[in-house]
Formats: sequence, C-alpha cells, structure tokens
Amino acid sequence: MRFLCDGINLEVDQVDSGQPVLLIHGFTGAGVTMRPLATRLDGHKIMPDLIGHGKSEAPAQLSPYTLPSMSKQLSELLHQLGTERAAVVGYSFGGRIALNFALSHPHHVESLTLIGASPGIYDDDAREQRRLADLQLANSISQNGLRFFIEKWLSMPMWESLREHMTREQLENSIIQRLSSHPLGLANSLRAGGTGNMAPLHEQIADIAFPTLLVTGDRDLKFLNIAREMLKDLQKGSLKVIQGAGHATHIERLDETAEVINRHLSCK
Repeated sequence: MRFLCDGINLEVDQVDSGQPVLLIHGFTGAGVTMRPLATRLDGHKIMPDLIGHGKSEAPAQLSPYTLPSMSKQLSELLHQLGTERAAVVGYSFGGRIALNFALSHPHHVESLTLIGASPGIYDDDAREQRRLADLQLANSISQNGLRFFIEKWLSMPMWESLREHMTREQLENSIIQRLSSHPLGLANSLRAGGTGNMAPLHEQIADIAFPTLLVTGDRDLKFLNIAREMLKDLQKGSLKVIQGAGHATHIERLDETAEVINRHLSCK
C-alpha cells in the first residue's frame, strides 16, 4: 500500500496487530527484507520501503534523501496510520535513520532498537573522507550499472559473515531484491543520506530517555566497538551481542536476534 508522506510516495507493508513496531531496513534493502524478522516479533509490524528503495518513489532532487527529511516522512507515515507511538527497529542505514527519528520525533517512539548502527562520524576530517567515498560510490552506479554496484557492494569485507550464512540461491535472491530499487534512488541515498553527510549525533545520545537496545554480531568488530561507546551515554541502554554473526544479525542469526528484540519490546 502506498502513502504520500511529506510529498514522497512510500510503499508500506503491514502485518499482524497489537503494539506498533516500525522496522527500518538497511541500504539497498526494502521493507520485504525485514519481513523474516517481523514475523517473529510481537505486535503490528510496519515496514516501509525507504525513499529511493524498493517500490517507493525515487525523486531526482537530493533534499528528500537527508536523514531529517526521511525522519519527517516516517513521522507523517505514523500519523496517517493513526499511530501515536511505536517501537522503532532500525538496521544499519535504517539504524541511523531510526536514531535521527528518535531524537527529532521522540513523541513517536516507545522504544528503540538499533542493529549494527552508528551515530555518525565525529571527526570532521574522517567525515569528509567518508562523504567523498560515498559520492564516489554513488557515481559508480551510473558509471557501471546497478548490478555491478550491488555485486561489488556485497563483496565488501563487512559482508563476509553474511555471505558465509547464505546459500548461492539466497545470495542471488538477495541481489535480485536489491536490483528492484531505482539506481538514482540508491545513488541519491548515498549522496544525501550517507554517513559522510550525516550530522554526528554523539552528543545528543544522552537525551534519549526511552529504553534503547543495541544489537551487534560478535564478528562485526567495528560496530561492536561503536555500540560499546554509545552504551556509555544512553540513559536506559542495553547491548546484546549475537554470537557467530556479523553485520546483519537479523539475517545471519534470525531467531536469536528476534528473541532479544522481543524481550526488549516486552519491557515497560
């Protein structure tokens, strides 16, 4: 079903009933990639395709792809659904959006779960280097084609554990799913919503007053260290490390990840 959210048409999948749970997918993903996790979680699951992803709109202008703009789109979506507050679950790119959403629209958030996510890059020089790298990645989509980009993206070291957990058929299906997004939409997501263009949120984390669960795989050392640093500043934070998993714990260790999130969602 499509919803017009702050001027952007978003495709949204919904399943079950009960406590609203907003699930935000990662870069090159779509709402459907969160469905296996959603079916194992309690409540009314809401799974949008983010702007530029899946079946959602992929406009040419960059401004709707910024994290504040995407947060506003999600706020408008919940408003149209008649949902005042939701448990928010975000993965990787979706985790950065979820964190931004939680800080800019706290009245919509019952609890927060971040899977393999970061609050941005604090150092100015490192952030600028990442911005340039994101821009180069975005440009490579038009230069080399989307399939070449997706295959190169999935060959990166951060996905080693995911590749090990997937059969050849599952990997090909994953590529097909990612190819369903609009090339310009993915490129613009990098140009405007990439980590290099994200205002760092490290100093705002202490303002989060609702329960926040950080989930990482024990093989995802970069994001495990990021989560440990974030945990120091969270008022009501907890960290769960999924053994034998890398960056995509909700795919690599689906049942274990769902179990720890369900426990988090049941806490009042």
